[in-house]
Amino acid sequence: MVIDIILRDYFKPSDLFTLRNITYTRLGKIAYMGKVVDPVMNPKYAIIVISNASEYISDMTGNVPFYATLAFLNILVLGNVIIWLWSGSAVKKIKILQDVVDQMIKDDYETKVVVEGGSEEIRGLADAIDNMRQEIKNNEDTKKEMIQNLGHDLKTPIAVIKSYAEAILDGIEDKESASLIVKQSDVLNKKVKQIIEYSKIGYMDLNGPLEEVSFKEIIMQVVNHYKYITDANFILDLETDWKHQMIKENVYVAISNIIDNAVRYVKSKIVIQLKNKKLTIFNDGEHIEPSVLPKIFKAYEKGSKGQFGLGLAIVKETMDRFGLKVDVTNHANGVLFTIELQ
Repeated sequence: MVIDIILRDYFKPSDLFTLRNITYTRLGKIAYMGKVVDPVMNPKYAIIVISNASEYISDMTGNVPFYATLAFLNILVLGNVIIWLWSGSAVKKIKILQDVVDQMIKDDYETKVVVEGGSEEIRGLADAIDNMRQEIKNNEDTKKEMIQNLGHDLKTPIAVIKSYAEAILDGIEDKESASLIVKQSDVLNKKVKQIIEYSKIGYMDLNGPLEEVSFKEIIMQVVNHYKYITDANFILDLETDWKHQMIKENVYVAISNIIDNAVRYVKSKIVIQLKNKKLTIFNDGEHIEPSVLPKIFKAYEKGSKGQFGLGLAIVKETMDRFGLKVDVTNHANGVLFTIELQ
């Protein structure tokens, strides 16, 4: 009777479905209606279970919350076990990493930071710390070497000034020798200015107001200064200007240092070319020694003729700060400095 009511009320003759599409079976107190299909217009499926057996209803519905709760608890326990095992391994690796870092600090950054095994994240952290260790060690070594060379560089003019001053006081030298003291004072003053300039680069505020600085304008200013203190011939090829967001004072010092280096070693000519956002400065002096070339921009690196200095280190640091690249190569019959975008 129930099935007849369902057929009558839910599948009326006006529907797409007709009675012959519906099949049903009886099994004891349970009746199943299944698979209502209209294969032409709109396929649909329906399964209806009709039962007045309380045991069946209990089996189908009563235990669902229990099974669901049991499954949830199993997943929860299994998840906690996995997390516990993973966290235990991770904590162990982190403890090893901590011990290695402590040892690294004690032995002046000599100990290499390595963690065997572990997750990719732990190994990545170990690699990052080791990269930092190498950077710190390189900086510390550079600082020590720089201080040593700096002391050597300042020692000579100070000693000359002192000896001539004492000689004048003792009457061995006349007052005309004071000109040598003035000359050495100028040398000392130049070196102190370089130290200050190099130090200032580290505190350069690139978040402050930058300006469109003209390379052509700076080159003309620097050349006008040096052409009266050297016999070298300046050849300028400033076809187009190049403007870049920089701090004018710092760029002027950097360009001056390159030209000062060229003037020191030039034989007869310095050629400066500015084209397509690329600045080249060539001098026809002798080539830079191959062993010196890779580290010529390092602070107080000993160059050819035993020269120490910060000039080219200031150039490199300044250009890096403004997103520019500086390079130097031994060119045909001379040395070529190049400044361009990175």
